[in-house]
Amino acid sequence: MDIEAGVAFASNPVPSINVEEEWECGFFEGYSTTRFLIITAVSAISFFGFFFNLLLLAVFQRSLPSSVYLAALSLLDALICFTYILLFGVDAGFVYLKNEFLFNVYHRYIVVVFFLSKVVQFAIPFMLILATLERYVWTSAAQTRDFFKPVFSDAGRCITTVIIFAISVSLRMPIFFAVEVRQFPQCPDRFRSQSVYPTEWARSSHPYYVFDFHVIVALQTVLPFFILLFLNGIIIQRLLIEKKQELPDARQNRIRILRAVQMYAAIQPTLYEAAKKVSTVNGDYKQVPVMPENYVLLEVATELIKESLITRSCRGKRAQLRNAIYTMMAIVTSYLVCNGLHLLLTFLERFKKHLLEDPNDPNLSSTFYIILSDSVSITYLISSAIRIFIYAKCNPKLRNDIGKFLRNRKISLFF
Repeated sequence: MDIEAGVAFASNPVPSINVEEEWECGFFEGYSTTRFLIITAVSAISFFGFFFNLLLLAVFQRSLPSSVYLAALSLLDALICFTYILLFGVDAGFVYLKNEFLFNVYHRYIVVVFFLSKVVQFAIPFMLILATLERYVWTSAAQTRDFFKPVFSDAGRCITTVIIFAISVSLRMPIFFAVEVRQFPQCPDRFRSQSVYPTEWARSSHPYYVFDFHVIVALQTVLPFFILLFLNGIIIQRLLIEKKQELPDARQNRIRILRAVQMYAAIQPTLYEAAKKVSTVNGDYKQVPVMPENYVLLEVATELIKESLITRSCRGKRAQLRNAIYTMMAIVTSYLVCNGLHLLLTFLERFKKHLLEDPNDPNLSSTFYIILSDSVSITYLISSAIRIFIYAKCNPKLRNDIGKFLRNRKISLFF
């Protein structure tokens, strides 16, 4: 939208100039009816996504600190949905509907909300990396698990989460001072008389340009993309190997059961003959105490049931582990799709700027830029808003936890 394009405009630092003299009106992106309806619909999705992620946060809060990564991710997703409404939904509202009240309110909070959105966008991929790395460690050998044990202990999870949040705020803090709302009093269009623009020092500072458009892009977009792609690939490979190994294990269990049955069939005649033997004690005939065949059968059955329960318990734990891994894989895959589009947009903003500008007015975005930037924003938003459905689909335990939480809340309303 216009704030993203306005900041992207600062990618080439130039000497200080008087913007009011060179441009009569502020940077602007128009809204066709189709675009307005799409942004409105996505804003509605983000509204529900905000509450869905708060629901996930409440569920994960009950199992802290073991679920601190997932709880932090839910909080960040809720903030993404919240900032989308304030940045894009309100923007579409005042531009298309010509609502002056929304126009004034928007330009009061825009710098703070824009900074918050940048912090959240920076933190999300690193929270995903931590959560994925933890799943990677689960599928690793004992030596690797021991090495990462301090990191993924209860205290370690909390510390790493705080570190990620602190780094995100610190590295994105410059952008809070790099943008401002500028006035264009001579503009005949009331809704272009204010616009978000880079500050003078941000436009003229080459170090800031290198930091914001090279270092940050590498840290936030490029590096997480390849790390998550690598970790996901390794995890998928290990799960496939484990699945192949389960087939021989199941075959061995069936062989053991068959051998036990064959053993019982072999000793059954011997037990029957032994039961008919008698001995004389003090002239009385008494039956020799022998092991009844029912007792032997019961022993065999007990051992088989015990082994079956142990196998089933291990299989259940492995299934829970796999479900947690599959859930994170689905979340990471959705993020990688968004990040791929973002990488394309970033490349065009750096090297193909002529494709993003209107040929008749450099202060207007091209249709291609509008569609691509909207697609990036919408895919990020939807991937955050539908997180609860990914959890519910891929993780039966978490699905049950969500249902139990809602039932308890529903019951508590009646008391």
